[in-house]
Amino acid sequence: MKQKDLDRIDDYFRNQSSDDEQFVRRRFSDDLEEEALFSLSEKHWNQASSEKVDLRHVLRKIHHDIQKDDATPANYKQVAFRWYSRVAAVLMLPLFIASLYTGIKYYQTLDSVAEIHAPKGSRIQFHLPDGSAGYLNGGSSLTYAANFKNNRRLQLNGEAYFEVEKDRSHPFVVQTNPANIQVLGTKFDVRAYSEDDELITTLEEGSVEIFNKANNTTSRLSPGEQNRIDTQSGSMSTNSVNTKFYTSWKEETLQLDNTPFADVLKQMERWYGVDFIVEKDMKETQNYTMTIKTESLREMLQLMALTTAFRYEINGNKVIIKSLNE
Repeated sequence: MKQKDLDRIDDYFRNQSSDDEQFVRRRFSDDLEEEALFSLSEKHWNQASSEKVDLRHVLRKIHHDIQKDDATPANYKQVAFRWYSRVAAVLMLPLFIASLYTGIKYYQTLDSVAEIHAPKGSRIQFHLPDGSAGYLNGGSSLTYAANFKNNRRLQLNGEAYFEVEKDRSHPFVVQTNPANIQVLGTKFDVRAYSEDDELITTLEEGSVEIFNKANNTTSRLSPGEQNRIDTQSGSMSTNSVNTKFYTSWKEETLQLDNTPFADVLKQMERWYGVDFIVEKDMKETQNYTMTIKTESLREMLQLMALTTAFRYEINGNKVIIKSLNE
């Protein structure tokens, strides 16, 4: 990028001249990866705010949304504001590009929230601002505040495996509807899908404390133990388990141990990104112990059908399970 173009963008950041809006829009759309443009944006950010963000990631997101909105004529500030309203995790920077100081003032009045989402049929690895990491299973989401390092609380809907950095002054808390799970530093799995009847916490290393909201009771787990909370009654139980059956999904292996048919289908829905429709006359009492690695959905259904009286139809992402007697 030529120096005169950088000077023009620099002047726009300082004065927000409407004459330069379209020019700035084009430069961020075409030249985002240029180091000079990134450095200029970073300079103005640091002058205007003490907030620490992954600026390069934010700029790439803006670049994506600018290109997406290019199909229809729009004022650049309107485009930036629409993007801002959709992505609360970064809040400030789109407004900063369109109107630097107004954006800063607005950002400081709101609580910014980041979200990590894994669609059905996927497993993703994530890293949190405090150095903790983990994996998110299909059909799951995590949300947490921008000041996560100082307030290590996050909301989970679905299943996640956590490897938590130790920080005794800032406990790590996983919030779910039935219970909160608090740790200092550990490795554990939480399955908390809103549609499930149980909240399941499985501990591999360290120690976790589970606070049951239904009856205000707590349970502390040791490695190799699992806690289950009935989301309807609030009843809670703890047992020793083979943790690999509950954590191997993060290594792209789904292991099921003596699992009821309905629960097998539920986990396969999340694994393959499909929806099962079970006909009313289909009655299945058999439990399954099996491992899924690279097998396709059709291959697994064929194997299950060898020991169970059912047939199936696959229509896109819908799978219909029918009794052989139908």
